[in-house]
Amino acid sequence: MPKTINPSSKHNTPVSVLQSIATITCQRDRDLLAQSLVSTLAELIHSLRITMYRTLPNEQGEEAILVAECVSPSAPTSSPSELSVFVATRADFKRVLETAKEHVESLDEFTIRHVFPIAGKHNTVGLLEIIAGNGIEIDQKLIVSFLMIYSNYLNILDESETDTLTGLLNRRTFENNMERIIANERAQTQIIQPELNPQHPARRQINPAHPHWLAVMDIDHFKRINDQFGHLYGDEVLILLSRKMKRIFRQTDKLFRFGGEEFIVVLERTSLDCAKKVLERFRSGIENFNFPQVGKVTISIGFVRLDKIDVPSAIVGRADQALYYAKEHGRNQVCFYEELVSEGKLAAEHFSDDLELF
Repeated sequence: MPKTINPSSKHNTPVSVLQSIATITCQRDRDLLAQSLVSTLAELIHSLRITMYRTLPNEQGEEAILVAECVSPSAPTSSPSELSVFVATRADFKRVLETAKEHVESLDEFTIRHVFPIAGKHNTVGLLEIIAGNGIEIDQKLIVSFLMIYSNYLNILDESETDTLTGLLNRRTFENNMERIIANERAQTQIIQPELNPQHPARRQINPAHPHWLAVMDIDHFKRINDQFGHLYGDEVLILLSRKMKRIFRQTDKLFRFGGEEFIVVLERTSLDCAKKVLERFRSGIENFNFPQVGKVTISIGFVRLDKIDVPSAIVGRADQALYYAKEHGRNQVCFYEELVSEGKLAAEHFSDDLELF
């Protein structure tokens, strides 16, 4: 749900700008960082709508995913921003990504649109769209300066939160992410549009009535790969597998390298059927991929519904049981914990709240 722009905006005094920078840099979460930046800009400049998009490669082309938005109460009634849009369908987005320069255009006699690139380490990683009244002067230097601060701070977060080999989130960040997701499950206040993107009907539906899911994945016979081909080729398997994870799972899914050859995926809200299908699609994709020098590699997966009454260690413990069952019964398969329990293949486990993960 987009935040509302405060109509009584701050003045752009040095003190207010410094306070805004302090507010932004106190965040330790990417999504909160993005929302903090958008909210700050909404207070410092006169605008009708400010929207931030994260850009990601997709099999259908570059995709822009909405991550933060602020809308002014004085903005004319309009349809909500799309949760995701293919860059090819937006000439302004495409131009900004190609040139890494700001784009300005009049939408009508009353409004004007500015689109700014958000720089990453090596390329443009996002877009900032500002809709303002025609005749309202936008302080471009102020916006560019804040985007530079945001980019620099995002790089710091990336270095501290990501695994250096695979680029996935690391184990240190897992517990914080899990606690936040469980808190959202308990509150059940997250409002997400459930409609499918008509331009991409095959995408999984995000519905607030559906739960999150946690999957633990382990590469089969990984020690054999290291022993036979060496650790350099073992590392290449980990890198290629993580790239496939980024392509197959959604941007809103959380991807972790948990340690060694073990990975964890926290699936954004979806149905059990969709969770099974995407995990099976990933398993099959790995099985059918030809890893250089190594050849065929398979993975085993155990997954569980993310329960709002549990602690992270209990949820991981159940997913691990399903993973071990998959390993012990042939490997290269996806096993659902609750299904195994209902079929009598596993005994239900109860984990103490004080069980430590680390």
